[in-house]
Amino acid sequence: MPATRTSLDLVSTDLQQTDGRRLVRAANRERLLQAASQLFAQRGYRGTTTRDIAEVAGITERTLFRHVPSKAALFREAVIAPVQSFVNDFSQGWADRPHGARDTEVEVREFFTNLLTVIDGERHLLLALMAALAYESEDPDFPELQHTLAPMLSTLDRIFTVEAELRGWTLDPVVGVRMIVGMALAVTVHADWLFAGQKTPRREALVDELTKLTTWGLAGQAVTPADARRARPSMRRATR
Repeated sequence: MPATRTSLDLVSTDLQQTDGRRLVRAANRERLLQAASQLFAQRGYRGTTTRDIAEVAGITERTLFRHVPSKAALFREAVIAPVQSFVNDFSQGWADRPHGARDTEVEVREFFTNLLTVIDGERHLLLALMAALAYESEDPDFPELQHTLAPMLSTLDRIFTVEAELRGWTLDPVVGVRMIVGMALAVTVHADWLFAGQKTPRREALVDELTKLTTWGLAGQAVTPADARRARPSMRRATR
């Protein structure tokens, strides 16, 4: 005689089935993002279709659209995930320590070290994003792509604003953040043509120069009033 299933058994079975479906869904999403990152980096935004991505991920295109509403949304998520992780980690680290107290050069160096690591790893995807922004303006999903990095930049704006007030910086936070991020993007994503005919500097060297330029300006180091006075005569001689 078969054992009678109790209500507790039925609840347990339902929970197991729910957990199983959740695990399958999570696995499908992970494969989907991996496939999207791979194909977008290889073929760019225009050259990649949702059918291609679904095939590489081993799912149907219908399943793909259960996870994301559009190709642009999937592209944005593939590009944004590692950069968002960097910004979240940076923001959390900043929130956990006294504001305005850390040495500026140490703060800036750590920021560039971690940012260049992320950009290097996602270079081809970021190039695909820039190409999409430049050439896909007639695509109906373009506005969605255009604001891909906006939330993360806004987070950095807020941090910069607080630090600027505490440290006496006078640079506009919105402009300053975009100049800093722009420099990092330029020397990594566009390294091929920026350093054409030159030996591309190692990441550590780029971090060092970006840190000095951001912290100390063109002098590249702290300049005391005495240093400035000594420099003036030589500058006047050079202009005669």
